[in-house]
Amino acid sequence: DLEGIDEFNTDKENLEAYLSHLGKDTPHFCHEIAPKTLIMGLGSTKFRDATYTSHEVFVDAEQVAWFEETVAKHPADEGWSIFCFSHAPIIGSGVRVLQENHVVNGCC
Repeated sequence: DLEGIDEFNTDKENLEAYLSHLGKDTPHFCHEIAPKTLIMGLGSTKFRDATYTSHEVFVDAEQVAWFEETVAKHPADEGWSIFCFSHAPIIGSGVRVLQENHVVNGCC
């Protein structure tokens, strides 16, 4: 999560600290957890700069390109299974959220 409202002035500064603290080069990851089975993770790169709300998950173009390339290299017709994770449904993904749960927990 890129909140850190009192600690950082920009999302870029916040993302750099997040990646540095976790020892990561990028906000995304991919691991083969079993034969022909990948887990992939995508990370939000906007909070303060989000178009509509700070609670949307925004995946930048670099991650989308990496994701598409990785999926293309691991086709289902060759027996690959891919599980993709993100903090919340990605805007535009078509995945629905349980809005009543989101509102109840007080983060909207």
